[in-house]
Amino acid sequence: MLIGVAKELKNRERRVAMTPAGAAQLVAAGHVLRIEHGAGEGSGFADTDYAAAGAQLLDKKAVWQAELVVKVKEPLASEYGFLHPQMCLFTYLHLAAEPNLVDALLRNKVRAIAYETVQNDDGSLPLLAPMSRIAGRVAMQIAAHLLQVENGTPFAGKGVLMGGEPPAKVVVLGGGHAGRAAASVACGMGADVRIFDASAACVTGLNKVFVKGIFGGRCEAHVFNMNECLVDKWAAVLNDCDVLIGAALIAGEHAPQLLNATHLAHMAGGVFIDIAIDQGGISTTSRATSYADPVYLEADVLHCCLPNLPAAVPVSATHALTDATLPWLQKLADAGIAAALCNTTLARGVNTWDGHLVHRGVAHALALPFTPLEAMLVGAVVD
Repeated sequence: MLIGVAKELKNRERRVAMTPAGAAQLVAAGHVLRIEHGAGEGSGFADTDYAAAGAQLLDKKAVWQAELVVKVKEPLASEYGFLHPQMCLFTYLHLAAEPNLVDALLRNKVRAIAYETVQNDDGSLPLLAPMSRIAGRVAMQIAAHLLQVENGTPFAGKGVLMGGEPPAKVVVLGGGHAGRAAASVACGMGADVRIFDASAACVTGLNKVFVKGIFGGRCEAHVFNMNECLVDKWAAVLNDCDVLIGAALIAGEHAPQLLNATHLAHMAGGVFIDIAIDQGGISTTSRATSYADPVYLEADVLHCCLPNLPAAVPVSATHALTDATLPWLQKLADAGIAAALCNTTLARGVNTWDGHLVHRGVAHALALPFTPLEAMLVGAVVD
């Protein structure tokens, strides 16, 4: 199969979708690999590294002409012109927050598979998990920096040290991979942490790790009905909060809208990192920022809503991403796109197919017509 690896264009996005080692593995399996010039530089890989792996180094247009194009982040508007019918696009898409991209994918009849919706039978998200863990860790490192009075932004922090006397108070909404990672870093820095999740089973597991584990009770997890965004309930949670981490997730859907300016006013002067911004964010006050302009002040709370947090650590993130995605990419390339979707885990990741929206969660989030993927694959040509 002809596979293209596109260079990322998002602001300060230095990750690349494949390491040279991954490229060598695909070439050894008989596939033709096109890498866009300079795609790996931000992650420490030179064009010569990919050439040594057997890949072709070509321009953007040639890369996007491939049957299967892999990226890290969703295409930007400037890349929509490269989309073409029946190409397979394999990347993070987060379409619930990208209606214009949905329109472009449908109009160009792209077969788009989103890393973040590839889902195992137990509900776990194997291609989202590694980046979620990195995002959680990076979010807490950024939060600690933003608490400082001199933090390099136009807005002064509270001057609170994570492990100071008294320690910073951290609230994490969502106990998945991102929330757990953020809580672990906060605990390691000496902060006092509370995690809230809607799942009692999740909370039980969190308390086993954090209360009885290495953090010795510095962190507590609680069941919280996140759909009951009553001011008095959130006031009790946020009144004593220095750092708030938004990490709530519904696969494919818009992130649950849990907060608004009235809620956040209870933590005036604090820092809010919305990890869920790539799915639209958990607060009505959240809007995507960039590394060029990462923060803004609203409701007297410093907001940081970076949709590509792992881009801050591109070397680590690229290795973790390739480790997770390469086996699935190999399935798509070896079997052909349609045939590979006999694997139900991979099939759940398909968002658009030949002009139809085939992921129920994305369709619901955007109030668009939904077509079951099974209906599209009946009589499909096996690549």
